[in-house]
Amino acid sequence: MIDQQNTFFNGQTSGPNFPWRQLILGFLVPITIFYLLHRFGQPLVGAFLAIGWGVGLVVIKYIRSRKIELFPALAIPIVLIELIGTVITRNPDFYLAATAIENVLWGLLFLCSLFLTRPLIQIFAELLNPGLGSQEFLSQFEMPAQLYRSAWKILTVIWAVVYFLKAIILILPQLNLPLEVFLIVRIAIGLPVLVAMLIFSYRFPIWYWGRTSDNRL
Repeated sequence: MIDQQNTFFNGQTSGPNFPWRQLILGFLVPITIFYLLHRFGQPLVGAFLAIGWGVGLVVIKYIRSRKIELFPALAIPIVLIELIGTVITRNPDFYLAATAIENVLWGLLFLCSLFLTRPLIQIFAELLNPGLGSQEFLSQFEMPAQLYRSAWKILTVIWAVVYFLKAIILILPQLNLPLEVFLIVRIAIGLPVLVAMLIFSYRFPIWYWGRTSDNRL
């Protein structure tokens, strides 16, 4: 059992296997396209190109393997929310409030998913890694189903807490700080935090399963 776990923890899901290519092409590229064109005063064009890029990747992936490409599916709603806030409404107050509200809604979504058979993070992980969580997977690594699920539940709660904290951090600058400060804070806790959480989400279950298994021995 120990040898099997070490194979899993050190090989199959360790750093080299992190889906960097999917993250860059499916998430960072469309987000960057939108923000660059937004910077040059063409947010609508940027949104169309970014969404087109994301939809193209989703379609290609589905045609090839009948699977959904997760990262562009995450990037598309982010671009749409930005587009609504900056182009369609053209309302500064709405733009300031929408960012905090968006984070609260994401936090509630993660918490509510705990009542489902599979929490949201577990669904994302299993879409990215076919076979993860299957009976064959659990049997191969002698992992109880409860231990497997508990890692995703803890991780889902962490995501919810992070989103609630981001909402609070976004509300505070609106009270008595200039708009420029708010925008800096928004950028700082936006994409960098999201990328960091994606990487953390990839590492945490491996650490958790290994630590819990060691304590059981």
